[in-house]
Amino acid sequence: MQNPRKVPDDALRVAREHLIRRGLRDGIQLTEIVSPDIENSWRRSIGVEASARPEAFLFVNDFDPDGILIRAAKSVMDHWLESLNGMGISLFLSDQSGQIIARRLGDRAHGNRFDEAFAAEGFSFSERSVGTNGLGTPIEGRQAVFVRGAEHFNEALAPLSCSGAPILHPVTRRVIGSISFACDTGLDNPLMLAMAREAGSQIERRLLDLGSATGLALGMSQLRLSSSTAPVIMLDAQAVMTNVSGLAVMSSELHTTLWEQLRGLEWTGAKQTIEIPSLNVDATVQRIDDSGGSSAFALELSRIPDAASNPRKAEPEGSGGNSSGVGAAFPHVMRNAFDRAGQGPGAIAVCGQGGSGKLHHTLAWLNGQDSGPNPLILDACLLPGEKDATWFSDCREAIAVGRSVVLRHLEDLPRSELNRLKALDAAVRQRPDGPPTATAAPSPARLVLTMNPEACPDFVSDVVSQIAARVDVPSLSATKERIPVLAAHFLDAAAPADRSTLSAVALQGLMRWRWPGNVAELRATLESLSRAHPGRVLQANDLPEHLRNTGRRKLSKLESLERDAIVAALEHSGGNRSVAAESLGMGRTTLYRKLRVLGIETPESMAT
Repeated sequence: MQNPRKVPDDALRVAREHLIRRGLRDGIQLTEIVSPDIENSWRRSIGVEASARPEAFLFVNDFDPDGILIRAAKSVMDHWLESLNGMGISLFLSDQSGQIIARRLGDRAHGNRFDEAFAAEGFSFSERSVGTNGLGTPIEGRQAVFVRGAEHFNEALAPLSCSGAPILHPVTRRVIGSISFACDTGLDNPLMLAMAREAGSQIERRLLDLGSATGLALGMSQLRLSSSTAPVIMLDAQAVMTNVSGLAVMSSELHTTLWEQLRGLEWTGAKQTIEIPSLNVDATVQRIDDSGGSSAFALELSRIPDAASNPRKAEPEGSGGNSSGVGAAFPHVMRNAFDRAGQGPGAIAVCGQGGSGKLHHTLAWLNGQDSGPNPLILDACLLPGEKDATWFSDCREAIAVGRSVVLRHLEDLPRSELNRLKALDAAVRQRPDGPPTATAAPSPARLVLTMNPEACPDFVSDVVSQIAARVDVPSLSATKERIPVLAAHFLDAAAPADRSTLSAVALQGLMRWRWPGNVAELRATLESLSRAHPGRVLQANDLPEHLRNTGRRKLSKLESLERDAIVAALEHSGGNRSVAAESLGMGRTTLYRKLRVLGIETPESMAT
């Protein structure tokens, strides 16, 4: 219900400030000033400590431009924009969090006006962060609303009038976004509210059509490729289909990592070949397009993964060990890079950031080369000075008997040891090949140098560039598809008899972190989680705060307390949400909404 009477902006501001100061305590009613919808929204905004300051608008910019909601809304928004030509009305689409994911400007000259109000793609208009507005309020209230001028909670939106309506999933009827019509205050028209409702209904009908088309596309691909003996997997953000061979390899973890990997591909042709590190296989990928440009993919694996590809049987990266299982976690791309660098007889420089797994990759390659006894491993920062060069004689003796040498942290090598480094490279190059003799070692020895180029002084870099072939180890943030298999390795190694596992949403939290400490940071994180929650399915709630809140706004103090109380109630009830809701004194529907808004994961939650 809307208040037909237009109230001056100054009076609206006074009423809102009065409500902020006293309204939540003394039950003041504002029905003569604003509609019940606006008053209820103001009260919700005050309760969650929404901000009226312009700097409260967060630039999230975390959405899929090919997502089904954007595709469903495209033709609807274009049609309305054409119909409203010359009226100065623009359209905005948000996802379920209130983030703007698309806009259509009725007048390009108004672009600056909306930009000044942060009404641009990527900015969050959640009612919980910026208060009453035409995108976030329909999501919270689940109904259409008209917000004029100073009825907006945040002052940055006061020059605008907006009508908005929620968009419901056509099957589940959950709110998945909102649509809003906006214009300068003074140009608004009462019909804008009906327009928003109709546009929302049109998008919902289009969603139903696209959902059927995507399902049909997935099914057709299944029929076309089902004759393959290798695993065939079809997936989009919410669903997976596979043939019988694919059942043995498919899991929620694989779905999560494949989706993150595939949605970031740049398409230059109809098909692409990718590597799936967790299965140690390659796959041919085809993008499935329906009339709306569906984000769905069909993959045919190059072969059926063998038992050695089981992530629970492989050696964790960065472990520093050289067990028999180390080769299983050695990605093809790294093996190929080492093989190319190892074609020559000289040293190999393995370069990467700290904690990226340089030693692990080195040992994996040496193990696969059958390079004789376990290598001699030394740390450059521990080498003695010129007066005591026992390390050099140890290395010479190792090379003489066919034992490889790995010199770590070369960025810490003293300048005084550079000539000895060159001499070791010369010793490796001069070793005879062929069958073992009384003076020749039984197998070729290698000299491998690991280093962080960013921390390496020029005098070391110059020598390394002269004597060594280079292998670059990528950072974990650049190869996040490795995270699921690495996580399985580390959790298994931490407690083989009482192993913890990751839920799909917890794994998604790991994959969205930037991992400045690389593989070493991932390992430390999972070992800590394994100790704290032995034998459990780790939920997003169990992750450290910096991983749990990746991509989310920061909660207010009130929300943090509320979140802690809900988590405690769920744990006490053993995950029974009905019992938890009763103990908290709230309805189940309210609890479900708070689980979503506060980012609380329950055991049955699934990644979307």
